[in-house]
Amino acid sequence: MTNQFAPNRRELLRVGALSLFGAVASSATAASSPTNHRRSCIFIMLQGGPSHHDLWDPKPAASAEIRGPFQTIGTAIPGVRFGELMSGAAKLADRLAVIRSMTHKFTNHIAGTYVTVTGSDNQQDRDREAHADDFPGPGAVLNYLEKRAGDVPRSVSLPNWLSIPGPSNRMPGQYGGFLGSVHDPFLIAGEPQKKNFKPLSISMAEGINSGRLHGRLSLNKQLDRAAWQLEQGLEDRYDRLMQSAYKMVVDGRVREALQLSQESKATRDRYGRTKIGQSLLLARRLIEAGVQLVSYNDFNQKWDTHGNLHSRYKKIVPPMDRAFSALVEDLAERNLLDDTLVINTGEFGRTPVMNNKAGRDHWPNVYSTVLAGGGIRGGVIHGASDNKGAEVSRQPVHPADVLATMWRQLGVRPNTLIYDRLARPYMISSGRVIDELL
Repeated sequence: MTNQFAPNRRELLRVGALSLFGAVASSATAASSPTNHRRSCIFIMLQGGPSHHDLWDPKPAASAEIRGPFQTIGTAIPGVRFGELMSGAAKLADRLAVIRSMTHKFTNHIAGTYVTVTGSDNQQDRDREAHADDFPGPGAVLNYLEKRAGDVPRSVSLPNWLSIPGPSNRMPGQYGGFLGSVHDPFLIAGEPQKKNFKPLSISMAEGINSGRLHGRLSLNKQLDRAAWQLEQGLEDRYDRLMQSAYKMVVDGRVREALQLSQESKATRDRYGRTKIGQSLLLARRLIEAGVQLVSYNDFNQKWDTHGNLHSRYKKIVPPMDRAFSALVEDLAERNLLDDTLVINTGEFGRTPVMNNKAGRDHWPNVYSTVLAGGGIRGGVIHGASDNKGAEVSRQPVHPADVLATMWRQLGVRPNTLIYDRLARPYMISSGRVIDELL
């Protein structure tokens, strides 16, 4: 595997990497040192490729085949317009930073998703399954830097993994990759909009209290010690996973966060009784419980609209707009928005010209990503596409730049080093922090 994010000698010296193993400790310690207010992130992945023309970057003056089937509406930013289905986001545009100049080279869904969540261009533009030598996703990087099991998971994915047809069904970029599966984010799977939503059946059995459970944990470790010593790597993985499960049972904050019934009817209605609505409400509750990164995965290629875009978007855009705008407003009202970065993106945009099926095809040349909170300035339009929405006309932004900005706002240096199984160093992001948004 080509080490795309490998620093050069000067970079290694600059971050004080006196030795490979010394650098592991020094970089991880510095990166994860506590600040006064640890910032968090909710990463919304609208997988499939939302159309920038019909959401965030409409072209009302263009010809009909470029303009598309929707009208535009004004926003809280003077002179800026969104697609007509984005009424909620339009009202709070003064809290948003809309990047209209996203770009990369991958037209394939899996490749586009991988570069979006890892920043890595080291791949072919085709379908593939997750591999053990993939660059790790952000949740796995956070888990790696933590170095110990916390009282709550540091990173959570919901309400499903993104998958691809194949033997494993695992789409790359979501997992631990070369850091190992022990660092995978914690998955909370299910249908949170349904009444029977119970994703975690982790509760103490009748007659078992926290002291007795701790005793069982210690006894289990003693009985299995001989076997563990035969395989140190398995010991570390088993111990971390067991400690995490134990703490979630005893601590209870995650289980409490999953009780959406504790929210008022008005709040649940505000987000929408949809999968994305209740998932983003759940994301807010998990952030409040202490989870640092919550990744929302819209179901596989839901936004892949090669035909009949008008009727399809009338079904899927309003629930997303409602949930996203409710999340941003709710975080602001709870004084959480300043410390919670919200990222709303897909893996690419759609073609500037409508096709003969009244849809749009894959288009990574230019598209939009939206940020809110977490120290990001609101009311900002960063970069621009040309008058057809076909190419970047100003300030191109690569997905790695968004990730570098995310790391910066989470209090982690983008040049922090992580190491694969052969102790080879990688920076967690090769991108540039978008200082103009801070």
